[in-house]
Amino acid sequence: MLRHILVPVGLGPGSLAAVQYALGLSRWLGCKVTLLHVLEHPNPSIGEALTKMAQGARHPPTVLLVEAHSQSIGAVVAQTAQQTRADLIVIGRRDTAQKAPEELGLVARSILANAKVPVQVVPSVKVVQSKPWIQRFTDEVLEI
Repeated sequence: MLRHILVPVGLGPGSLAAVQYALGLSRWLGCKVTLLHVLEHPNPSIGEALTKMAQGARHPPTVLLVEAHSQSIGAVVAQTAQQTRADLIVIGRRDTAQKAPEELGLVARSILANAKVPVQVVPSVKVVQSKPWIQRFTDEVLEI
């Protein structure tokens, strides 16, 4: 049973889809959600942006801002997952025109390589719109 979901987020559409998906899972399962942003450069507006992503959630998620300190983002995410005792990491897929839909970005691959808990990759809204058959699996993602 899932008790805690960790969602590493940036500010793109893939992250928004991952947050929405994790919040939907938390509604069904009654588990805790933590949004994590790894700071490579200090930015005071990041906390506000993450709070806006989670607006409308029945149980507001915890928001963590962690500095990278010369570690890879994947290593920081794996370490945070271990410290917070997360059961699942949910990441969004970044859309780039030059990459194949099946290919993941560097950060996602780094998270997959370092994680010691299951990682679920969520397609972004663009992917769902371009591939209607995915819609039936992601209705909850698009609702929030």
